[in-house]
This record gives sequence, C-alpha cells and structure tokens, in this order.
Amino acid sequence: MLLFQNSNWLFLVISCVLCDGSLQPGFSKLQYGHRLDRKVIQSFAEVSFLDCVIECLVTPRCKSVNYFKGANFCEINYENKTTAETNYENGTGWVYSEKEHWPKELAGACENANCLINQTCKHKRYTQDKAFDCVPSDCGIPFKTGIDLSTTKREDAIGIHRRIHASCSDGYFQFGSGQLICQSNGEWKYDIVCEEGWVQSENHIYRLFTEKKNWESAKDQCESIDAYLVEIESSEENTWIYHDIVQQHFLPIMNHCTHSKWNCTVWIGGSDQSRESQFIWSKSKNIITFTKWFLDNPDNYKGNEDCIEMLAITGEWNDRSCDYNTGFICEKNLN
Repeated sequence: MLLFQNSNWLFLVISCVLCDGSLQPGFSKLQYGHRLDRKVIQSFAEVSFLDCVIECLVTPRCKSVNYFKGANFCEINYENKTTAETNYENGTGWVYSEKEHWPKELAGACENANCLINQTCKHKRYTQDKAFDCVPSDCGIPFKTGIDLSTTKREDAIGIHRRIHASCSDGYFQFGSGQLICQSNGEWKYDIVCEEGWVQSENHIYRLFTEKKNWESAKDQCESIDAYLVEIESSEENTWIYHDIVQQHFLPIMNHCTHSKWNCTVWIGGSDQSRESQFIWSKSKNIITFTKWFLDNPDNYKGNEDCIEMLAITGEWNDRSCDYNTGFICEKNLN
C-alpha cells in the first residue's frame, strides 16, 4: 500500500514537471505592459489567459494575443510585433504574447487541423473522439478599392458579427458611414464606397467626365451614379466650376482646345426641350435664373439647339444640339 502511494506520488510529481516544462517557454516570453493595436481578428470577454492563447492556436490566421488582466479580456491578432512594428505599443495592464511561443498540443484535437485561413478549429461537442470542425472565424482583411484601414479605432475588431470603421484613401471621396460588418457567412457587408474624381465645394460634390456623350446619355450616366448633370445657380459657382474643375482637370488633357472653343465644351444640366426659350434644370425642374451666355447666345442655331454646354476656354455658356457628343459634369448634393 505504501509502495502504491509512493508510486502515485511520484507519478504526480513527474506529471507536473512535464506540464511545467511544456508551458514554461510561453510564460517566460510574455511581454507585460504592451499590446498590438488595430490588428484584431476577434475579441473575447471573461476568459482566462490560457483560453486566449488556445483560441489563437486553433485560429490559423492568428499570430499573437493581447490580454488585459484586470478585465480578463482577450484579443487575438492577425499580425505580430515584427510585421506590425509601428502598432506595437505600451499598454498599462496588458500582456502580449506570440503564437509560436506556445506548444501546439494545447490545441488538443485541433493540434494538426488543416482548417482554412478564414476558419477556426472547433471540437465537436458531446463526443469522446478527437474529431473537430472547421468553421468560419472571420472575414479576413477586407479589400475594396480606396478603403484605408489605418484609421480603424482601438475598439474595432475583425471577426464574425464585429464592425470595423474605415475611411477612404487620399484621392477618393467617401459615401456611406464607413462601417464594415463581418457576416456569419464570412463575407463583409460594406457601408462605404470610395470613388475617385469627385471634388467638393460646400455641400456639393462634382465630377468631370471627359468621355464624349450626347446630352441625354450624359444625363443618364450621372443618374446611374446617383448624381445629376450639374446645375449652376450663381456666378460664384460658375467661376469655381470653371477654374477648379474645367481648367484644372479638363483643359490640360484636351490638346484640341487651343484650336477652337466650339470643339472644347462640357455639358451642364440645362435645356429648353420642353418649351422653347424657357431653359430649366433637368434635376430640380427649376427655371434657370442665373446665366453666363456667350455673346449673342442662346441663338437656337438652325432651330435645333436645346441643350446647354460650357465653353472650356472661357467658362461661358452656349446652346447646342442635344445630339452633339462632348464631355460633361455630374453633381451630387451631400444633404
């Protein structure tokens, strides 16, 4: 009986030594007072540090963890401090650790799982075998033209049912709230669109198109992007459009403009197609009160000039056949 007890005692001692030897490398490399910011795959509340590490081990994309001891709060990251050096920061109360410092056997049945990069290995419940499931874990890094993720906030996280706040890169104009939501099917739902070419003045944005279309086709293209052919309602707006859009973005690429002002124009949104000599704006249907007509215009030349174009050389207006093909300017009201 004594021999059995001693053997049992010896067995327990050996087991603890092995256990301690297995976990010691990870614990010895903990980095206190640091965290990796804005690289989160998923976060978890009320979990132990070891559970946090295990969650990283069963998530193929995970490379490191942040753990806040005071609140038992876990963050698993898709980068480590080597690949995201500028985001490795001081953080009082935080502990940082890297996946490679921990033994794979902590993952249990998931130790040798071959889950995809956007999946997490989960043990099958209510069984005693070593089976597991690979389930969607996150949406991966969202990619969409013009989106800038460097502006994400500390509370943002990349993971199922989590939200990220993003903005548009320089040179793009943002539409939408900037919120990205990771859905349960592993796909991103975007509430942000980043478009090139828009220029803002007060509560309106404008975009120049150099491709040549007739007036009706130009109007249709503006409407296809939730805009309308530009409506110019003051001398100040006309001057701004001429100097900041036409002169800066149109004239430099239109070499033929130096030969004839009549061949270098852009459509704006006015016409008198409904009633001769009563020009109205196509979007608002308002009668045009401010005008910037070129000398002796409108003249309805040959009785077939119902649409308004701006002369790129002078910023003045001319009436022209609506079938003529030229560039055009679209406008959106930000209100």
